[in-house]
Amino acid sequence: MKIADGVYVHFIPTQKYKTNRIVFRMTGSLNKQTIAKRALVSQMLATANQTYPTVQSFKERLASLYGTQLSTRVSTKGLTHSVDIELTYLKDAFIPTNDGLFWEVLGFLKECLYKSLSRVAQYQNKVFDIEKQNLMTYLDVDTENNYYYSEVKGRELYFVNEGLKVPKYGQAELVEAETSFTAYQEFQSMLTRDRIDIFMVGEFDDYQVLQALHRFPLEGRQVDLQFSYSQPYVNVVKEKIEPRQSSQSILHLGYQFPCQYGDKHYFALIVLNAMFGEFAHSVLFTTLREKEGLAYSISSQFDIFTGLLEVYAGIEKSNRNQAMRGISRELNYIKLGRFSSSLLNQTKKIIRMNALLSEDHSLTLVEQRFNKVIFGDKSLSLENWLDEIEKVTKKDVCRVARQVKLQSLFFLEGVS
Repeated sequence: MKIADGVYVHFIPTQKYKTNRIVFRMTGSLNKQTIAKRALVSQMLATANQTYPTVQSFKERLASLYGTQLSTRVSTKGLTHSVDIELTYLKDAFIPTNDGLFWEVLGFLKECLYKSLSRVAQYQNKVFDIEKQNLMTYLDVDTENNYYYSEVKGRELYFVNEGLKVPKYGQAELVEAETSFTAYQEFQSMLTRDRIDIFMVGEFDDYQVLQALHRFPLEGRQVDLQFSYSQPYVNVVKEKIEPRQSSQSILHLGYQFPCQYGDKHYFALIVLNAMFGEFAHSVLFTTLREKEGLAYSISSQFDIFTGLLEVYAGIEKSNRNQAMRGISRELNYIKLGRFSSSLLNQTKKIIRMNALLSEDHSLTLVEQRFNKVIFGDKSLSLENWLDEIEKVTKKDVCRVARQVKLQSLFFLEGVS
């Protein structure tokens, strides 16, 4: 339901949970120059506001609302970057007296958005500096993790687009360059220029919600966003080796696949990835790790919105070439159809089980609705989605596997 141009509210009725969840999502274009600013905004939104200017008073206010929880989340989809504010609170049926909790929760959200902890067009420096340091520490700790570091470096190598080279929370050097002024100005731009989607998950009075949201100064805006990205194929594999103090080496491979969300090959790609390396029954795990002992850990994952399939392997430095050949061999076997029907059927069962389990999380419902709004008929209900998975044949998997092509190789070489 459109409130104004570029501003939408989505009702997702469900009686599954004891709580209602409100997700206020701001989505803008993915841009290297704004990622760190937006990540800092997400930090500030979950910390304090003018009415509750300290972390303690902020938390105490949430606790007084029958333990309402507030969190923020940053995500990307194609060439877009989203910042979510999520509020989860008890339904009326579980509250001793009906004292208008919905209105108080919405009022708190409004204060977070329109009474941010600021002065003279910038965030309050003391709190901002703490949150900035917290984010930089978080990013520094992440880069100490060899798998995360290899993923970041592998994506830098793979992607041409500068925004996609940067992790969704930014990089320490990008965060360091931002100030309380630049982050606050970005937040004001987000409120007035980003696409806004407000998800109401649970049991709500639609009229009451609309009445409340019309009190928010949400004006129309023109937004042009690209939720899918397709990178041109190149016939030369990019390679990079980087030594690092570590007892283990990490191999990160980046493969391109041509299909996008909802395309005819999409469901075969899901099955392929699950069979290739996503789960413990996959060929990479059972063959390279369990049978041949070439990897401490190995897995694959793909991002349908950017066309990137990644393989990670934690290995001994001396096993690099063997691991590379083994990964290539197993992918070629799938391309040639050298896998059993029992593996295909087991994979479908695991995908089905995981999809059904994901329905227990309200954020899954949010993403399903968002995809439905963005991609229209390409987005299916869970029942239809599972039907499409079940229809995937051996030939379908072989066909999509033949379109998967290696584009980048990053090797984090462990040295003593």
